[in-house]
Amino acid sequence: MAQAGLTPMQFDPAGLRHRIELLKPVYADETPWNGVEALAPIAVVWAGVLASDASDRSEAEQSANSPVLSFVVRFRDDLADLTALRFRGALYDCLSIEDPDVRQCWLVIKARKRLGGDA
Repeated sequence: MAQAGLTPMQFDPAGLRHRIELLKPVYADETPWNGVEALAPIAVVWAGVLASDASDRSEAEQSANSPVLSFVVRFRDDLADLTALRFRGALYDCLSIEDPDVRQCWLVIKARKRLGGDA
């Protein structure tokens, strides 16, 4: 049976024109089960915005139409702790990180704007 290989992702590096800050959670040493104490930067990188979408959701009695963006960045292997990113002053929760063609050239990060996540 013939196998079809993955098609390489075609992305022009000139599309990396947005700065985003990749963030990881920081937990209190004494009580890590109480949740995230802060977000610490992993890196500030150049990114391209591939697509946007929106979804209705509600959290803590707030209802909002949250934009979902797909960012493309150069491949990095240090993003295991990535949970959030900052783009244009707004916080986004990372939904997924994917190497689209398993060639370790690009990563596609899907992220949804956090409710009340400005600043």
